[in-house]
Amino acid sequence: MPLLLPMPRLGETDMGVASIDNGASAIPVTVNMALARLKHEQAARKVAEQFAESKNRELSIALKAQEQLLRGGVKLMTDILATARPEVFQKAAKVQRWTRQISRHMTIDKAWELDLAALLYPMGVISLPDDLAAKYAADIALDEEEALRIEESALVASRLIANIPRMDGVARAVFYARKGYDGSGWPIDGPSGNELPQAARILKVLIDLADAATGASRTRDDAFRKLAQSHARYDPEIFAVARTVLMVIEPTPSEGMVSIRPMLARTGDVLVKDLTDQDGRLLLSAGTELTELSAHRLLSLAQSHALPASILVLRNTKSSNVSEDLPSEELF
Repeated sequence: MPLLLPMPRLGETDMGVASIDNGASAIPVTVNMALARLKHEQAARKVAEQFAESKNRELSIALKAQEQLLRGGVKLMTDILATARPEVFQKAAKVQRWTRQISRHMTIDKAWELDLAALLYPMGVISLPDDLAAKYAADIALDEEEALRIEESALVASRLIANIPRMDGVARAVFYARKGYDGSGWPIDGPSGNELPQAARILKVLIDLADAATGASRTRDDAFRKLAQSHARYDPEIFAVARTVLMVIEPTPSEGMVSIRPMLARTGDVLVKDLTDQDGRLLLSAGTELTELSAHRLLSLAQSHALPASILVLRNTKSSNVSEDLPSEELF
């Protein structure tokens, strides 16, 4: 009786070679062919990874360029404000300091937007006549038309700010910074209450506080009392936090304070006192952080003997001389 051996199934061989049945005849697939296919897939995957890495690098470069553009735009605007309207810039610097104080006691959405809005909110005042800007800076009583022009300057400021990339949130906060929580103020229509941006509600309290606290013999306590008389205009939670935090006067920092000749000022130096010329006109306000433009301006004024022999500045010797107008922790 003959010995029966099992027949191999279709597509299999006894030589370690697979086959593919295409309906007509089986095409053998060798180990070398499988390795070649694997190598091809690995090469294709590597090309895809290199392409993705290249695109990531391009995106990173684009974001860095956009960040530099944003920083440059902000620096330019603050330089213009500090130079053209130093009295108004002094108020803005005060409002910015206050926002940073109360931000430590609140949950702030995009704190960097609030920080910039606090410094740039009076940009529109540059477009106003000098006499009106001076009256506003000194908190001299304004008539109804003048007060309206000050409030409408928020529109000019917001449009200027909106021209800088990624500043839409800052522009919106500035646009509504004069709007009352109860719907009063400018713009006449639009949102009210919690529908207003949080940054705008904070700025409303602090801008009005800075205005009310400006002038001889005025105190911060008096300013809060004045604002409380119109309490409906302010977010009650923000007003309470501001009053609790800002009534504790922070000591003036003395570490790093140096007396220098104006021509030796560096970018990043912060003026300790108001800087005036020989005629008593305010050139740069206390708290101004010098940029390249303002430092060069000091140099030219010093050469024309229009400045005192020495000025007091706060100088951070531990960091670079390049000032940072934007908080780095939340920017991008």
